[in-house]
Amino acid sequence: MTIYGMTAALLAGIASALSVYAAQSVSYQNPVRRTMTARSLRSSSWNRPTEAASILDSNEIGRKKILIIQLQGHLFFGNVAQLTDNIKATLEQKKGTPAEPWIVIIDFTLVLGMDSSAAQAIGKLKDTMRKRFHIDVAIFVSGSRDGFPCKYDLSHELSCPADPADHDTISKEAALLFGGEAKTEETDGPTNLVHTPRLIRSSRDTGLPIPQNLVCDSLDSALIFAENVLIARKNPCLLEDIAEFREPLTKSNNEGEFYSSDEEKRSAIIFLSNLCPGESLPDVEQLFSLFKREVYNENEIIWRQGSVSDSAKLLVKGRLLSLLENEEGTLEQIPTGAMLGELGLVKGIDRLNTVQCVSDGAVLYSLDREDWDVLKRDNPRIARFIDMIVIRYLAHRVQHVSNRIFETRCLPV
Repeated sequence: MTIYGMTAALLAGIASALSVYAAQSVSYQNPVRRTMTARSLRSSSWNRPTEAASILDSNEIGRKKILIIQLQGHLFFGNVAQLTDNIKATLEQKKGTPAEPWIVIIDFTLVLGMDSSAAQAIGKLKDTMRKRFHIDVAIFVSGSRDGFPCKYDLSHELSCPADPADHDTISKEAALLFGGEAKTEETDGPTNLVHTPRLIRSSRDTGLPIPQNLVCDSLDSALIFAENVLIARKNPCLLEDIAEFREPLTKSNNEGEFYSSDEEKRSAIIFLSNLCPGESLPDVEQLFSLFKREVYNENEIIWRQGSVSDSAKLLVKGRLLSLLENEEGTLEQIPTGAMLGELGLVKGIDRLNTVQCVSDGAVLYSLDREDWDVLKRDNPRIARFIDMIVIRYLAHRVQHVSNRIFETRCLPV
């Protein structure tokens, strides 16, 4: 029985455990794939006001103060000590120098699995970063709306969810940082939080209460939030201005149509001005005078993939979804203030995607091909604004965080 019974089973179990340990250690010797600042990265929220963009581009207070740590492979008891030691060593090296980060984003998107010991070690690392290295905000990216790849409730541990009684305070005081209200439910928006975080006043005054820790489902949403924190540190009014221009639509009491107001046009001109940095307001207003107002209802199709590109449109209010037909799951939300269809207008190619309204309604301002052709002929200097929007948008796509962080071949331009 000793040979063929319990002893043999124990020996087999030990051999199996050692084999798994060796296999996991060999697969990824270093659980930290890459450490970099966000200086050359761009989030989906790229059409910010000029002043906000200058804050983010600053070497002293901008994206350089965001440190991104990308993890990979399986995290388990055999390599979690190496993981935490590497992160601590990196933060220690930068501490007290101009490169000292204010915000740390730890990305778990490429993590395949995690045991409970690794998960608990990550929870302790969160506290160490705050107390020892004075990190204002630690953002953890799960890479999925399902949370982290482990049985331990790491999302709850990392986000420090607030008491229900604190919810009103969170919504009122910090909604601007979240691009709206801080919510716990899943949305299709760019800032998707797993838990509503606890808010505190930072030792480096931001003018707004900020969360010590939070969990986002994507690196893009984490970077958007981090950028908002940096902007709030310098000038919270900039976030208030953005929120003011992105308020929900209001309907008339009679026919159910959306109001067309001076405030709406002012928002549209500001959005267009953000897309044309450095250009004078009168010139932007001259370009905007060619745009015509359009209103779309929920689920209405703006255009279909393969249709003729006969206009470029500016999204002023509402939410749109861009999707590729015959490629299930390939979709992207179009943020308020973005221009769409400008490449097709300039190049004369058919629509590359299908665009649908996914909010109660949407207000767009459209520049049609006939007016575009007249503008090119009569005022090429103003027409060049649209050309520059195309160039800026293509540059943004190359530098977007999803293209840069995973493949080193996609270099900034």
